Amino acid sequence: MRRPRVRSRVLSVVVALCGGLALSVAASAQLSGQFGLDLAARRIPTTLTDEIALDTPSEYAELEFAISSNLAVDADCGFATVTVDAAANMAGAEHGVGIVDVPLAPLPLGGIVADEVRIKGEMWAAVPFESVTDVNNLPNWVVIPNGAPLFVAARLTASVEYAEFAARCLFMLQDVNFPNPNAGYVPLFYGVADQDFGLGMIFSGSWTSPHGSSVSLALGFNASQAATIIKGYSASGRVDSGTCSSGFCNYLLNGSVGGIPLCDMDLGIVCLTDARAGLSFSVSTTQTLSATLSISAMAYEDVAFGTSFTLLKGPLESTGLQLTGSIGCFDFGILLDKLELTSLSAGCDTKFSHGALTGSFSVSATGLDRGLTGLSTRLSVSQGLFSAATSVAFAERGGDFGFSSLGTQLAFRIPPGTISVQATFSRFGLTRASVSTGVTF
Repeated sequence: MRRPRVRSRVLSVVVALCGGLALSVAASAQLSGQFGLDLAARRIPTTLTDEIALDTPSEYAELEFAISSNLAVDADCGFATVTVDAAANMAGAEHGVGIVDVPLAPLPLGGIVADEVRIKGEMWAAVPFESVTDVNNLPNWVVIPNGAPLFVAARLTASVEYAEFAARCLFMLQDVNFPNPNAGYVPLFYGVADQDFGLGMIFSGSWTSPHGSSVSLALGFNASQAATIIKGYSASGRVDSGTCSSGFCNYLLNGSVGGIPLCDMDLGIVCLTDARAGLSFSVSTTQTLSATLSISAMAYEDVAFGTSFTLLKGPLESTGLQLTGSIGCFDFGILLDKLELTSLSAGCDTKFSHGALTGSFSVSATGLDRGLTGLSTRLSVSQGLFSAATSVAFAERGGDFGFSSLGTQLAFRIPPGTISVQATFSRFGLTRASVSTGVTF
């Protein structure tokens, strides 16, 4: 049975009224935010003949461009903060999100006074996009006809904090059919008639002790903690796309207990200190109860180890023993799986200064059983309004170890504006080049 369909005209009127109210309130408010304009280019694969489409690296090549603009404005009205987040690209409008965040005065709740109580309302509208691979065998995003902005979601969040306790309740009205912009969409059209709205809610709470222990719990009805994604914007929490005959028939329950202190353990050759354990579990309408037990401890002053075990889901399985530590400027990591050394990583990070010029240099490497599988370096410098960074990476591809990518970025900060130029090259040539400008006010 399909959920009751919300009439688009009514929703359009609601959105328009909320937008008009937000603009009228924001007219006399203190404004802050940022807007930017970005120009990106990438190389179109070079072909030598019309009959054979081969990606032949060449010094000169055709480029395709993308231009995008974004705006994020916060209007502090005293009693509330109104936020508008909007973006557009070469294909047209991407999204428009309006948020009203209202902090309430401390409220007495059962004999205690809550430190912070907030109510936040959100209205989302977006143009449906899908991810495709174009004729040049490059990833791209295209508008799904008819390409009109559609109402996507309304969200209401109530949160409260008291000492180390925090609780939140998220109510959502969402179009569960709205296309994910990071995936393909089979139908050739998406419009108002294709929308299907559903209700969902998530209750979550957490507690953190001054000593590092914590407890968290999340209970969802017709909703999950997965992200709701529209082009250029996302947030945690999503209405379940499954159907049910009546009410909130789908549920999920996630919980964790972490930072449980354990006693020190003397193993003879090493003494484990600051040992802690954690337990997490998950169960839902479509998933049986599963749990994970994790243990961590300090072996030496700068060496830590950790491991985890999967419980209640088949035989007891371990993710292996992980060791991490540092010696001077060097950081290292070791993974032991079934008492076999399967992965080894190491890195070095150092900072330097030459008068007004400051910077940092880092090197990291991974590998073991197949030899060196990854190597990367990064150098960054800054002086006054200027900063620059470059990175080089080598990786294993098909059994061969060689050059993977080179990236360079130059930035000029002239308050209130910023100009950034960036280029990334792969083994086949230019991958992406961009010029980004922004103003913060």
